[in-house]
Amino acid sequence: MESTDAWHYALTAFLILTGIGLAYMLFRLGTLLGHATTDLDAAMEEVVPMLGKTSVTLDHVNSELEKIGKVTDTAVDTVETVDRTARNVTHAAAAPVRVVNSAVEGVRHAFESFKAKRQQRGGVV
Repeated sequence: MESTDAWHYALTAFLILTGIGLAYMLFRLGTLLGHATTDLDAAMEEVVPMLGKTSVTLDHVNSELEKIGKVTDTAVDTVETVDRTARNVTHAAAAPVRVVNSAVEGVRHAFESFKAKRQQRGGVV
Protein backbone atom coordinates (compact mmCIF):
# COMPACT_ATOMS: atom_id res chain seq x y z
CA MET A 1 0.00 0.00 0.00
CA GLU A 2 1.44 3.26 -1.07
CA SER A 3 0.98 6.71 0.47
CA THR A 4 -1.36 7.78 -2.31
CA ASP A 5 -3.65 4.88 -1.50
CA ALA A 6 -3.69 5.98 2.15
CA TRP A 7 -4.65 9.48 1.05
CA HIS A 8 -7.40 8.08 -1.15
CA TYR A 9 -8.79 6.03 1.75
CA ALA A 10 -8.61 9.04 4.08
CA LEU A 11 -10.33 11.22 1.51
CA THR A 12 -12.97 8.56 0.96
CA ALA A 13 -13.61 8.30 4.72
CA PHE A 14 -13.78 12.08 5.02
CA LEU A 15 -16.28 12.37 2.17
CA ILE A 16 -18.42 9.54 3.56
CA LEU A 17 -18.46 11.13 7.04
CA THR A 18 -19.21 14.55 5.52
CA GLY A 19 -22.08 13.02 3.54
CA ILE A 20 -23.46 11.32 6.65
CA GLY A 21 -23.12 14.60 8.61
CA LEU A 22 -24.86 16.57 5.84
CA ALA A 23 -27.63 13.97 5.59
CA TYR A 24 -28.18 14.12 9.38
CA MET A 25 -28.16 17.94 9.31
CA LEU A 26 -30.66 18.04 6.42
CA PHE A 27 -32.86 15.51 8.22
CA ARG A 28 -32.85 17.70 11.36
CA LEU A 29 -33.55 20.81 9.27
CA GLY A 30 -36.49 19.06 7.61
CA THR A 31 -37.83 18.04 11.01
CA LEU A 32 -37.44 21.61 12.26
CA LEU A 33 -39.27 23.00 9.24
CA GLY A 34 -42.03 20.42 9.72
CA HIS A 35 -42.49 21.51 13.34
CA ALA A 36 -42.43 25.16 12.28
CA THR A 37 -45.14 24.49 9.69
CA THR A 38 -47.26 22.68 12.26
CA ASP A 39 -46.83 25.51 14.78
CA LEU A 40 -47.70 28.12 12.14
CA ASP A 41 -50.82 26.19 11.16
CA ALA A 42 -51.89 25.97 14.82
CA ALA A 43 -51.24 29.70 15.29
CA MET A 44 -53.25 30.52 12.17
CA GLU A 45 -56.14 28.40 13.46
CA GLU A 46 -56.15 30.51 16.63
CA VAL A 47 -55.41 33.91 15.10
CA VAL A 48 -57.90 33.91 12.22
CA PRO A 49 -60.99 33.53 14.48
CA MET A 50 -59.62 36.21 16.81
CA LEU A 51 -59.19 38.54 13.83
CA GLY A 52 -62.79 37.84 12.85
CA LYS A 53 -63.98 38.64 16.38
CA THR A 54 -61.84 41.77 16.39
CA SER A 55 -63.40 42.88 13.11
CA VAL A 56 -66.91 42.36 14.51
CA THR A 57 -65.96 44.25 17.68
CA LEU A 58 -64.57 47.15 15.65
CA ASP A 59 -67.78 47.24 13.62
CA HIS A 60 -69.78 47.49 16.86
CA VAL A 61 -67.47 50.22 18.19
CA ASN A 62 -67.83 52.18 14.93
CA SER A 63 -71.61 51.82 15.16
CA GLU A 64 -71.60 53.17 18.72
CA LEU A 65 -69.30 56.02 17.69
CA GLU A 66 -71.75 56.96 14.94
CA LYS A 67 -74.55 57.04 17.53
CA ILE A 68 -72.42 59.20 19.81
CA GLY A 69 -71.70 61.49 16.85
CA LYS A 70 -75.43 61.91 16.25
CA VAL A 71 -76.03 62.63 19.96
CA THR A 72 -73.19 65.14 19.96
CA ASP A 73 -74.59 66.84 16.86
CA THR A 74 -78.01 67.02 18.53
CA ALA A 75 -76.45 68.49 21.68
CA VAL A 76 -74.59 71.10 19.62
CA ASP A 77 -77.80 72.03 17.83
CA THR A 78 -79.61 72.30 21.17
CA VAL A 79 -76.89 74.54 22.63
CA GLU A 80 -77.01 76.76 19.54
CA THR A 81 -80.79 77.03 19.86
CA VAL A 82 -80.54 77.91 23.57
CA ASP A 83 -77.86 80.50 22.78
CA ARG A 84 -80.01 82.05 20.05
CA THR A 85 -83.02 82.11 22.40
CA ALA A 86 -80.98 83.71 25.18
CA ARG A 87 -79.74 86.40 22.79
CA ASN A 88 -83.31 87.08 21.62
CA VAL A 89 -84.59 87.30 25.20
CA THR A 90 -81.72 89.61 26.15
CA HIS A 91 -82.42 91.80 23.14
CA ALA A 92 -86.15 91.81 23.87
CA ALA A 93 -85.58 92.68 27.52
CA ALA A 94 -83.01 95.36 26.69
CA ALA A 95 -85.32 97.28 24.33
CA PRO A 96 -87.87 98.34 27.02
CA VAL A 97 -85.03 99.19 29.39
CA ARG A 98 -83.55 101.46 26.73
CA VAL A 99 -86.94 103.11 26.22
CA VAL A 100 -87.39 103.69 29.98
CA ASN A 101 -83.82 104.93 30.26
CA SER A 102 -84.39 107.36 27.40
CA ALA A 103 -87.63 108.58 28.99
CA VAL A 104 -85.94 109.08 32.37
CA GLU A 105 -83.06 110.89 30.67
CA GLY A 106 -85.58 113.12 28.87
CA VAL A 107 -87.42 113.92 32.12
CA ARG A 108 -84.10 114.66 33.86
CA HIS A 109 -83.01 116.92 31.04
CA ALA A 110 -86.39 118.72 31.07
CA PHE A 111 -86.22 119.18 34.85
CA GLU A 112 -82.66 120.53 34.69
CA SER A 113 -83.64 122.87 31.87
CA PHE A 114 -86.64 124.06 33.85
CA LYS A 115 -84.49 124.55 36.93
CA ALA A 116 -81.82 126.47 34.97
CA LYS A 117 -84.40 128.82 33.39
CA ARG A 118 -86.03 129.41 36.78
CA GLN A 119 -82.69 130.40 38.24
CA GLN A 120 -82.09 132.79 35.30
CA ARG A 121 -85.43 134.51 35.94
CA GLY A 122 -84.82 134.83 39.61
CA GLY A 123 -86.95 131.94 40.79
CA VAL A 124 -90.12 133.03 38.96
CA VAL A 125 -91.64 130.79 36.43
